[in-house]
Amino acid sequence: MLELFGWNLGVGAWAALVLVLGALAFSMLAQYIGDVASGYEWSFTAVAVLIGGWIGSEALGALSTWGPTWDGLFVLPAIIGGVVLGTIIEMVTRWTTGGSFVHRHGPI
Repeated sequence: MLELFGWNLGVGAWAALVLVLGALAFSMLAQYIGDVASGYEWSFTAVAVLIGGWIGSEALGALSTWGPTWDGLFVLPAIIGGVVLGTIIEMVTRWTTGGSFVHRHGPI
């Protein structure tokens, strides 16, 4: 299992890498939906998806062992936790920075 500052994260190194790559993929996909007001919104979303995926795997996966596991990661609870928290943070950052989820057509 992977340790960070002497604290066991509960997942292996490969599972942590998959969480990071999944968080980056979700946040980059969210950047292409609608109009983005700033270029750094993806970073907040990526951190939220990473934290949501880890919390989902550890909290929801420990309460009920449903779904497949891989390298200490409960896959379905991690996906659910990451998508839920990532979507919430994406919506908050998009609306607070002045972006929108639809493309606006401006004058030519």
